Amino acid sequence: MTFGRILRDTVAVSTAIAAMIVLVAAIAGRSSLGVGLGAGLVIGSLNAQLVAALLSRQMPFVAGSVVRMALVSAVAVLAALLLGSPAWAVLLGVGAAQLVMVGAGVRQGLRT
Repeated sequence: MTFGRILRDTVAVSTAIAAMIVLVAAIAGRSSLGVGLGAGLVIGSLNAQLVAALLSRQMPFVAGSVVRMALVSAVAVLAALLLGSPAWAVLLGVGAAQLVMVGAGVRQGLRT
């Protein structure tokens, strides 16, 4: 199993879903909500990159996880403030990206 493929799939699928959500939300007249969810998906997909970076540096897992989660949460809240979106929408998007990453990992695991 290659971790790089999981990272690429997570970013690609999350970005595609984000684009669809932004479009559908704009059509429905809920642009702020759609932009928040989309931003959260993109931010969350980059979380996988942080996991890989911390693992390559051999940082202790618990410490790395706490730092990573704090950083991703801070970026998500900052994005919500800058975009004028509800913070819960951005954080929900971050969570959805984690589900995409799990799906990419399962898909990759089933292929091997």
